[in-house]
Amino acid sequence: MWVMTEATQRVLDSALELSEEERALLTLRLAESLDGPLDEGAEAAWAKVISRRVAEVQAGTAKLVSAEDAIAKARERIKRP
Repeated sequence: MWVMTEATQRVLDSALELSEEERALLTLRLAESLDGPLDEGAEAAWAKVISRRVAEVQAGTAKLVSAEDAIAKARERIKRP
């Protein structure tokens, strides 16, 4: 079990007084701080992939699957040893 220091508890208490939007932003920034340094190359690569996929959907050349099928496929993969 984890035990919070007094300082951590004070920060948490203050954070819980924030608006929902402020808490969401704070949560995002804290999570980002755990990821390590930003890989600019990865960001650019993902932007390129996303642009390509959007173009494929708009052109009608992308193979689309329903959310239900995608979830079923993901669950099946998780079950495999």
